[in-house]
Amino acid sequence: MTNKQRLKAGFRKIKKQKFLIFLPFLFSVLIPCITYQVNILIENYVPNLTMLYKILFSIFMLEVLVIGNLSIVVLLGLPIGRKRTEKNIAKIILSNNKNPSPILLSKTKKSGYFELEFFSDTIPLLTYQEKCPEIETALNIKIISIEQGRDKRHIIISAISGKKKKQQGIIYWKNEFLNNNDFELILGESYSGVETINLNLIPHLLIGGGTGSGKTLLLKLVLLQCIKKEATIFLADFKGGIDFPEYWHKHCSFVTTPEELNKKLDEIINLLEERRNLLINAKVPNVYDYNKTTENKLNRIIVCCDEIAEILDKTGLNKEEKTLTNEIESKISTLARLGRAFGIHLILSTQRPDAEILKGQIKINIGYKVCGRADKILSQIILDNSEASEKISAQDQGMFLTNSGVLFKAYFLDETQLQE
Repeated sequence: MTNKQRLKAGFRKIKKQKFLIFLPFLFSVLIPCITYQVNILIENYVPNLTMLYKILFSIFMLEVLVIGNLSIVVLLGLPIGRKRTEKNIAKIILSNNKNPSPILLSKTKKSGYFELEFFSDTIPLLTYQEKCPEIETALNIKIISIEQGRDKRHIIISAISGKKKKQQGIIYWKNEFLNNNDFELILGESYSGVETINLNLIPHLLIGGGTGSGKTLLLKLVLLQCIKKEATIFLADFKGGIDFPEYWHKHCSFVTTPEELNKKLDEIINLLEERRNLLINAKVPNVYDYNKTTENKLNRIIVCCDEIAEILDKTGLNKEEKTLTNEIESKISTLARLGRAFGIHLILSTQRPDAEILKGQIKINIGYKVCGRADKILSQIILDNSEASEKISAQDQGMFLTNSGVLFKAYFLDETQLQE
């Protein structure tokens, strides 16, 4: 099984790096030449040898040719440092288990990181994921993701060297970074490239993080791009908008009380119904297609809640206040469920580790979630796992982890440079 997998890995490597075909080609030319020269020598110096001997010798050299070429391909499928890697993985993954050790098939360099491809017909993906911290220590790497490869027996570990420092310093946002694609927003840089979210595909965004994690700056970066893309923005901030300088008040409609928010949500839901009729009459499924096929463009509507916990928390409320909060929650749930087709998007943020705040239809219908520096409880609420607390250290301001396991450094928005 091992040699079979090595052989396959070697062929895949030759397919990717076509110049490597020169090695088996050279060997294939060399063996017939040697066979011919030996037969000439035999005829000259040992003429009494029978033709049968020459035939047997030629068959032998043919076998050498086949086995030699297969051996070359197998050798090409051997990654550098595989023995040490396999030995360390075996210690962690197998423990006292008698299953065969995972085979390292390839180590492939990518832009800013590398991929390790393992094969095992007995060890599931979950085992690798559960042993992630131990694998990092044993191989001296920082794991970005552990995913299934071409089938359940192939596991891909994306990682950077443990000797390589994490992304340090500030990566400043520049307006030239603005994406021209229809409502694709740029968030930052991961080890594998630029991290983006396309609201046409994933309509709603949840940002979590503790105090000083950079959560509000990331929220502002997203809102700035929405402004540049001429969206209508309603920003619910029950602190009165004190965290947002004058620029934001000029480009966003602030809602500072539950009563105002409830009324505004009614208006947006009514607008949703109006847009539904427009799409039906135009015979298109969503705003994206509507804007492509008609002259009357519909702008995007962004409903942003800076600290959703302040808006939906029912602790200490009287009956009337709870009723109002329930109405707000129900209307936000409606937008979360139906908003995508009609160009209405939710952008929510929170730093409070309260599991009762985000539940039901709201959280279910938010497909893209990111969490900055946080404790295990907040990470669990945002990402449904504790990885943000494990992968983002106390010094990592501006680092975020997505619910798909991508770790990225958010662009820093310098608000003093914002132009009116």
